[in-house]
Amino acid sequence: MSHTLIVGGGLAGACAALWLAEHGEAVTVLEAEYPATGASGAAAGLVNPFMGQRANPAWRFEEALAAIHETLALAKTPDLFRPTGILRPARDEAQARHFRERAEATPQHAAWRLTEALASMYPDLAAPHGALWIPDGGSVHLAAMVVALLHAAEARGATVRTGVRATEWGEDERCAFVTTNTSERIEADRIVLALGDGFQYFPDLDALPLHRIKGQTIRLARPDSLADLPALSGFGYVVPDGNTLVVGSSYEHDFEDVQPSQVQSEALRAKAAQMLPALADAEILDARAGVRVTVPRRHSPRRLPLLGPLRGHQRVWVFTGLGSKGLLTAPLLARHLPTYLEDPTRIPPDVQPPR
Repeated sequence: MSHTLIVGGGLAGACAALWLAEHGEAVTVLEAEYPATGASGAAAGLVNPFMGQRANPAWRFEEALAAIHETLALAKTPDLFRPTGILRPARDEAQARHFRERAEATPQHAAWRLTEALASMYPDLAAPHGALWIPDGGSVHLAAMVVALLHAAEARGATVRTGVRATEWGEDERCAFVTTNTSERIEADRIVLALGDGFQYFPDLDALPLHRIKGQTIRLARPDSLADLPALSGFGYVVPDGNTLVVGSSYEHDFEDVQPSQVQSEALRAKAAQMLPALADAEILDARAGVRVTVPRRHSPRRLPLLGPLRGHQRVWVFTGLGSKGLLTAPLLARHLPTYLEDPTRIPPDVQPPR
């Protein structure tokens, strides 16, 4: 039995731990703080297979959607996926045209909704240009998912250690190793660095094409008058969550800290009110922020994550750069990680780190 040491207990690390443990791998996860501390704990968990201004299909989106459900089923938590569907109100007529084209191109996964029909179905919604309906979409409580996957990995024999920070890593002809903040040396057959924003503390990772983006979300009290709605994605997003609504997200490329700001909170509420005017004065219950790590478009036209051996290494791998597409990439790539570890040539070229 080979041993994989995963550094990082966010979405990528948790998905990797579960699928490797399911395939009989000995797994140890090191998390510097606690699971879903970073971006995984701040995101709303929107599962949207048609993202961007033109609603382009996500990479391998049908496989990606299946992998989410397979991963949650493996953890015996399928109910964490909320199958509300996603409604995307068009911002203007140009975007409406793109959305109509998407509906025509993929009628089994998307449909166009006219303004008149929307007014009847969702009287609280402002959608003067119509909207794209995505029935396969929904949302997942992301922090709960991360915790559930790690627990499921532990049930399969994995070891999850929290409060253990990797300070150095390396490899030799015999093994890979990590040194921790307590001067402990942990050896394994290989390391998977699923560090998220923690990559910035390791100079050896400076050569990776990674970019930090701060994202903030807020939770609003749901107005009593607001009728039931699916998840919305247009002017930001609005995700129903019981008697509250999660609203996001900011995309801050220049920032001094990762704390939520009142200015951003108010801006997010105002943006959401463009889709749901009833939210203009909704109470802001809390705000969260984290740093997404993404791969810039100049390195990856589809801004896909990185998975594979780090340049100059055989036993040290990276699994990072999920950006805002983590739910549509992490379960899918982790699902195939046991195969990739056995034969790295099978890693899709689109996600391989620079060699």
